[in-house]
Amino acid sequence: MRIYVLGAGSIGSLLGALLAKAGNDVLLIGREEQVRAVNERGLKVIGVEEFEVKVNASLHAPDEPPELLLLTTKSYSTKTALECARNCIGPETWVLSVQNGLGNEDLAMKYTDRVIGGITTNGAMLVEWGVVRWTGKGITVIGKYPTGKAEFVERVARVFNEAGIETEVTENAVGWKWAKAIVNSVINGLGTVLEVKNGALREIPELEGISIEIAREGCMVAQQLGIEFEVHPLELLWDTIEKTRDNYNSTLQDIMRGRKTEVDYIHGKIVEYAHSVGLEAPRNELLWALIKAKEGKIDKPNFRNIFGG
Repeated sequence: MRIYVLGAGSIGSLLGALLAKAGNDVLLIGREEQVRAVNERGLKVIGVEEFEVKVNASLHAPDEPPELLLLTTKSYSTKTALECARNCIGPETWVLSVQNGLGNEDLAMKYTDRVIGGITTNGAMLVEWGVVRWTGKGITVIGKYPTGKAEFVERVARVFNEAGIETEVTENAVGWKWAKAIVNSVINGLGTVLEVKNGALREIPELEGISIEIAREGCMVAQQLGIEFEVHPLELLWDTIEKTRDNYNSTLQDIMRGRKTEVDYIHGKIVEYAHSVGLEAPRNELLWALIKAKEGKIDKPNFRNIFGG
């Protein structure tokens, strides 16, 4: 299958590497440093599996359309990325988003009605340009967005599974996107504020109850919007934490690197949708504010200087 990966960061590089290793015609589209490293040295995966693969990389999407455009940019870049890649979205091209947050598929539908919504609980971290660490093996679920089925989705699932990406097909993609957003609201929220690995959310007893309350808040909003779940978000939450217990969540990785986060598209969207149905989401609103403060590079106090010693 001819696949363009739009966003060669952590998860995009991991999925692109696995798909290329399985013999698919993959093109990574990303930042100059990553593109240069991949073209010069290939793409290296370490962690759960370790291998190197030769794959083409480019700064821009070519005009020739792929069969699948895999959307893996940060959510705040989706609109710009799709606009830059619009010429490669042909009449037969499908766009698959496996991004964090809510609203990415709706942006893609402005360019084509062949949109697939997806979630993945695989953990990945870009260690250096050209090297991605597979930090935890998870599941990937894809489906025609917002609901329904399509033969091409089944084909994509087969291609992914053959590449070692454990993938299931759903007829309720929007439900899975909400379930994953609720999972992210807990893991990315608490993990970023406390600066801990995912596993700490189960290892520290006090955090389990807080995690449940944050998830419950998101579930109440989803239910008011008429969203149905195939898997309860709490079940997905505990499973994700277990499989990625040694991983730092993507929001915390962004904070540690001094980059913009996706918090506006996770907690921010949950708060926005809550208000749209007359609800409040105070826990998500608090986490949203705290992470925005960290994102703003507020200096941390030097406690040694304050208290002496």
